[in-house]
Amino acid sequence: MKIKDGVKPGLPPVPGGTYLAVCVYSIAIGEQLCEFKDKGKSYNNQVMLGFELAGVTVEIDGKQEPRVLGRTFNLAKSKNSALRKFVGAWEAKDLSDDEFLELDTNDLVGRPAMLNVVLNESGEYSNIESIMQIPAGLPLPQAVSQLIRFDMDPWNQTAYDALPEWAQMRIQKSTEWQKQHAPATPVN
Repeated sequence: MKIKDGVKPGLPPVPGGTYLAVCVYSIAIGEQLCEFKDKGKSYNNQVMLGFELAGVTVEIDGKQEPRVLGRTFNLAKSKNSALRKFVGAWEAKDLSDDEFLELDTNDLVGRPAMLNVVLNESGEYSNIESIMQIPAGLPLPQAVSQLIRFDMDPWNQTAYDALPEWAQMRIQKSTEWQKQHAPATPVN
């Protein structure tokens, strides 16, 4: 078999720019192994937030689908955490320790936002660089995609089974998943 026949085609990157969007998913993916350039490796609890770009579609399997970009965040209470800065920019304020620690990322699902999207150095990937509230007077976008909220604790198998395959695969890399689904007997 030729490699090109077995490889799924990649989606073209979203052009850099500013987009109206709606948060369409908050998916807790558990404790993941993170590798840092200068700091080695560590395990961090993570959450993925996804945003549907208003009016932007992409062809998938011959069908036009809403374009969704996601970003993964470590859960950390530090004032310098990327998630804290991201949500603070979205709220247009600095979050107090109490406000941030009481934040439920599932409550972000369905909320509109304005995103700044940039391409990586090679131009191969689109990344959400920053977020802000939609300026007054602009129409608020509505999501076309199904809204998804998923937490690892308590475990809900039905909710897990309803997740897209790519989200299930990320969760399966978590230490929680590995511990819960490890074989009871050694593999010979």
